[in-house]
Amino acid sequence: MTLIEEGKPGSEVFVLLAGRVSIRMRLSPSEQRTIAVRDAGDWVGEMALLDDAPRSASVVAETPVQALCVPRQQFLEVVGRHVGASLDLLRTVTARLRESDAAHIAALREKNERLADSNQKLGRENRRLKHELDERFGFDAFLGSSRAAERVRAVAHHAAASELPVLLLGETGTGKELIARAIHAASERRSGRFVPVNCGLLSETLLESELFGHARGAFTGAMDAKEGLVESADGGTLFLDEIGEMSRALQASLLRFVELGEFRRVGETRIRQARARVVAATHVDLDAAVERGEFRRDLLYRLDVVRIELPPLRERPEDVPELVAYFLRGTAARLGVPMLELEPETLAALSEHAYPGNVRELCNEVERLYAIYPGGGRIPPQTLSARLRRRERTTAAGFREMLRDFKVEVVLRALEESGGNRSHAAQRLGIQRSNLVRMLRELPLMDRVPRRSGSPRTP
Repeated sequence: MTLIEEGKPGSEVFVLLAGRVSIRMRLSPSEQRTIAVRDAGDWVGEMALLDDAPRSASVVAETPVQALCVPRQQFLEVVGRHVGASLDLLRTVTARLRESDAAHIAALREKNERLADSNQKLGRENRRLKHELDERFGFDAFLGSSRAAERVRAVAHHAAASELPVLLLGETGTGKELIARAIHAASERRSGRFVPVNCGLLSETLLESELFGHARGAFTGAMDAKEGLVESADGGTLFLDEIGEMSRALQASLLRFVELGEFRRVGETRIRQARARVVAATHVDLDAAVERGEFRRDLLYRLDVVRIELPPLRERPEDVPELVAYFLRGTAARLGVPMLELEPETLAALSEHAYPGNVRELCNEVERLYAIYPGGGRIPPQTLSARLRRRERTTAAGFREMLRDFKVEVVLRALEESGGNRSHAAQRLGIQRSNLVRMLRELPLMDRVPRRSGSPRTP
């Protein structure tokens, strides 16, 4: 039972005849604290009588209680007629004010300690989350200590400080979306949405509807109006992956949006606006596509304001060990299994591969090892995929050697199909006979040329 409620005005005093009550102060919407206890023969409620202010605490019965309720005015009249009672009231109020102040101070100190502890926990959690975000979406997520990797991070960091369009160029698997997300996370638009769309996965009609939205009934199946991705990205970043696959007709609509922020939903005449920063990416040579008439020159000018070229992994082999270590840790943590260890020969084979699939291919190879060795262990080079065990060289000398082997194979096949006749072989290859003879001497192939039937071998 509650005799006095916190927050209500002081309108009466209770004289306890029997039982016990506690005086409780609210610390939070869900927590109270007992600051004093009153027994039979005492009174409660007199502290709020002096200024008729709202009560700062509640009085709750701890046991069955008998109490005499004295209205405020009557209590003050009795005290006013008797000097002794007035002095008793003054002493009581003074003592209880000290008691209340001490209780308030203790409660505030306890609350401050809890807040300080919560602050420390929030600080640690904030640092942890920031580290995870930086590791996943920050510039440091583009791993590598090579000059090529450092150059990419530097240019991307500079691009994040502006609102200008960005064009990311690079082969599949080089990390174009990763850099796009890092630019968004470090920009002034980080509180907005990052909206990715792959322009190469959808037909022209579907891509137009996805980008700009459509009105109800705009086409068969359009039962309701739909907001497009450019509207979803308003105030954030629109990431157009594989922009080189977009049709020329749709490129015109995109150009207007990039220039003016204006667009129309499919099936509407109303012009809408959205302010989204555009980051585009492609593995296509857009300059060549412009010359072939496949890509609009004016759109390329609008998108190619800040260009970032992401090097393939074969051009930064010194970054492979760092990437391998990262994928080993990440995959083990994700699967909840012991981390694998690689023998030096295994890491050397991984570092020497050409990686046509770039970082994505490397990650796939590491995950494949965990599928073979789920219980952990040291990984020998024989466990790697066949394409990696070939240890293809990525140096210029290695490519020259591969090209020479290819030439040898082509020339020998032409001579074999021509029965050793060099003139006919030269015709098959589309070159002069003198050039073929020079190639035979340079490669060298003179000892491997098939003998022409019925005739001696002549140069």
